[in-house]
Amino acid sequence: MLAATGTGAAADAAPDAGSNPFWSSSNWYCEKMPDITTVQLSGSQVPISNKAVNPGQFLRGPRLQVRSSGGAGGAVTPDNPANLFASLELDNVDGANIRYPMNGWSHQTLNILGRPWLGDPRLRYDYAQSVNPSFTMFLQPEIRHTAGVLSNTDSRSQYKYSYTLETAAGIGATGTAPTVTVTPYMDAWAQPDAHDLQDRMNQPLPPGLNVQTVARHDTQPLNPAGANNVLLSHLTGNEVRLFVMVLRDSQNRRVDYVGDPLRWTLDSRNMGVFSPDELFQWNADFYSSFGGAPLQRPTGVYAFPRFYDVGAMLGQGWLGTTNATKWQLEFTTLATGANLPGTVEFITEEVIPVGPIPPELDHI
Repeated sequence: MLAATGTGAAADAAPDAGSNPFWSSSNWYCEKMPDITTVQLSGSQVPISNKAVNPGQFLRGPRLQVRSSGGAGGAVTPDNPANLFASLELDNVDGANIRYPMNGWSHQTLNILGRPWLGDPRLRYDYAQSVNPSFTMFLQPEIRHTAGVLSNTDSRSQYKYSYTLETAAGIGATGTAPTVTVTPYMDAWAQPDAHDLQDRMNQPLPPGLNVQTVARHDTQPLNPAGANNVLLSHLTGNEVRLFVMVLRDSQNRRVDYVGDPLRWTLDSRNMGVFSPDELFQWNADFYSSFGGAPLQRPTGVYAFPRFYDVGAMLGQGWLGTTNATKWQLEFTTLATGANLPGTVEFITEEVIPVGPIPPELDHI
């Protein structure tokens, strides 16, 4: 089990009788952070390391706004614009990872599949898949309604984020390289006043501090066309709320090469024998419950969501695992697959309870 990521205990986060709930006495808070980066992409990656998140409030997560100009020529890569971040991470005050180092496309995919109520970031006004990439990346440890927020109230112990900008060719800009600006913001729940205007006590701590999250990934080989794959996930030890499998060929292009059937076992428990189509139908059933545009499944992505849509009464609970859990997926690479062997990336978001979880936040 990974260590919890919060800096403050939340044992007394439950509201006292007669007090105002935290969420009703607080408000969303935003603050621009000072470490704005402007750089023209080149043939070398650009590392930006250990940038501190502004202290204060209860952190929902850093939001990185990307804008570009001046680029010309080239055909954009399929993972553009999110792969502008060759690596991106959010770190605890002690340096441990909260959002492990992954490329921007993997983080974006976690946002799409793990926060469906926020809508698809690929449909937002500032999203441009272009040699002048434009988008906003939310590194959000919070799940929903304060679940997973971080106590960010100690200026002596600050959370940090790091990223590495991809080469110009890596995003598909083979002509004039774009100049990219990354502007960071801190999104948070504000610390409420002790009392409201009627002198009624406000709950001082968000109940979601009792839930912490971590996101990480693991990459394994994808065998040649027609060969069997028996893959073991090493991303166990906590409660899994989202498991994603991403297939790529030898040229790093995402591909739908999972044959029928796809077998999933957990220790000695058979979790399902799927066709890829049946898994896609499950995904469509679940994600359509959140409203908005239908989920546009990225090529090569096979999702196993393990959380609950409270409003629609649809979904499954967090999946408990231990460090000894045997998580196995087995399938045959499609016989028509080309440019192999390739890779399989497992991406998870996991939940770490650090105190009593309020019923309204459990399994969301």
